Amino acid sequence: MHQIGHQIGSFILSIIFSPSIWIIFLIILYIVFKSPEKKRRTITWALILFLVFSNPIILNEYAKWWQPKPRDISKDSPFSCAILLGGFGSPDVDETGYFNSTADRFIQAEKLYKLGKIQHILINGGNGKLKMKGFNEAEWAKKEFIAMGIPDTAILTEDRSKNTADNAENAKMLLDSVGLKPPFLLITSAHHIPRASMQFKHAGLDIVNYPCSYFAGKDSYDLTSLIPRMDILIGWDFYMKETVGYLIYKIKK
Repeated sequence: MHQIGHQIGSFILSIIFSPSIWIIFLIILYIVFKSPEKKRRTITWALILFLVFSNPIILNEYAKWWQPKPRDISKDSPFSCAILLGGFGSPDVDETGYFNSTADRFIQAEKLYKLGKIQHILINGGNGKLKMKGFNEAEWAKKEFIAMGIPDTAILTEDRSKNTADNAENAKMLLDSVGLKPPFLLITSAHHIPRASMQFKHAGLDIVNYPCSYFAGKDSYDLTSLIPRMDILIGWDFYMKETVGYLIYKIKK
């Protein structure tokens, strides 16, 4: 029931705070309304929202403000463990795994281990998708790391988490049980770092943030940056979800 409630809550938030949904709703109102004045207002607002939320510059600037810059750990002492948040692997129709658009999380963890900057990798997360019962991301990712030459003795898995709060609590229990020394490196997508970092610290973990898999916030500008893009419009859904989730969690705690 807890998982179902979380899924429903996430779904509702994704609708309420999605610029894409706002625009679609206004277009539907435009079709439904008979009054020329109401039609004019709804289509005007739909156009304004589209131009604002599909503009690469606006999203890029928001991302720069929201998420941390890349972290250079070349001068840091090796970390006993990196906490690698799941979400970079997805199940296909037959529920086998494949790397999705956030695969940079996996790449960075592999690179840091082979550079000697981390001694263990904790793959933190199972499967939060209700409709996919046969896919376990943590176990799938472990096999992928082993295929890349990382020994299974250096890999820890936590496959019960359904959300970030679970990630934090379960990672704390596992790391305490194996006795690895903090601080731990938290590897996840840049836009997810502010919320994830807050929740992990609240769970009592001493962490150092390692943002990666940047969707926005690192681009330079030219004339093409003025051209509206659908991927930018969709990208706002991720940033809205993280911002709202951050604020809700902060208020609750």
